[in-house]
Order: sequence, then structure tokens, then C-alpha cells
Amino acid sequence: MAIFGSPLCTWLDNNFKIEYNKKMKKVKSKKFKNDVPEIPFLYDFFLIYWEDIQSDSSWKEMDDIQNMKPATCVSTGWLVKKDKKVHILMSDYNYNAKGEMGDGGNTTVIPTKNVIKKFRIDGL
Repeated sequence: MAIFGSPLCTWLDNNFKIEYNKKMKKVKSKKFKNDVPEIPFLYDFFLIYWEDIQSDSSWKEMDDIQNMKPATCVSTGWLVKKDKKVHILMSDYNYNAKGEMGDGGNTTVIPTKNVIKKFRIDGL
């Protein structure tokens, strides 16, 4: 699957100065204000391509039905769990009153058997 040169890679490159090789690597980070807590680095950040079901309730010709394919999806986030059954991404988190990582949100649970390819994005 060719992803380099895709609209997503172009957007990532334009917004985050990401250089592409076998792994996506962040080469320049944005400056934060002094009152913004540091990113806690508890988990690695990933961009994951995965396959999902695709359904359609409309009437279709049999040829069109037979040519249907699963959807290819892309999700990003901190990989908080990975085992034989699941990959769990968390895209958002907040800080508690002590300035430490508090709650996580915007989670995606992907069956491991559905993962097509994943890229670790360094520097987050």
C-alpha cells in the first residue's frame, strides 16, 4: 500500500514537518508557552492503518455487491495497549490538579488482526 505522497502525508508534512523513511520521524517540534505542561511520554504515538467492515443498505447490482471491499481506516494516538487481541489508541488526555496526566479520551479499539500497518511518530 503506497501512502507516501498521499493527502494525509502531505498534510502531516505541511503541519508537523515530518520526514518520511521506513518510520515516520518528527524532525521539528512547535514551541510551547511556559505555562503548558510537558507531554508525559508514557506511551508512543502511532499512526495506524487498519481494515474495517463496510456496509451499505441501498439496492445495488450484483456485480457492484461482489466488488465491495472492506474500508481502509487511519487512526492516530498514543498506543496505550497492544496485545494479540487489540491495539488501543488514546488521542486525547487532560492534566489533573498536580499537573500530571489525568483522564484519557477519544479512544479507538482496533482488533489486532485488522491492523494493516503502523508508524511510530517520534518526539511526542
